[in-house]
Amino acid sequence: MNPLDRADPEPARGRRSARRCLILLAAAALSGPAAAAPSLLEDWAALNSACRGGRGDDPRTLEACTRRDALDQRLTAAGWCYGRPGEAGYQRRWRLCTSSRQR
Repeated sequence: MNPLDRADPEPARGRRSARRCLILLAAAALSGPAAAAPSLLEDWAALNSACRGGRGDDPRTLEACTRRDALDQRLTAAGWCYGRPGEAGYQRRWRLCTSSRQR
């Protein structure tokens, strides 16, 4: 353990959390869209709730939004689309894309 981490446990906790997130995302990318979807979609929904429901001045809200946006990119890269063209925001749901134009 780095001696500086003992003085302030928050940086170490943040690095562990970031590492854990990267490991989960890498595992999801390697396992393909169908296998990754349930876990990633659950994580996305929880982060989206925290992002949209959090206070704007709370750092946890910004972290939730940042992590949700990273999952957006991973899901899109794995062939998932959020909503269909022309849908209102409340109608949008994650689903497998049916064509490359929808990405």
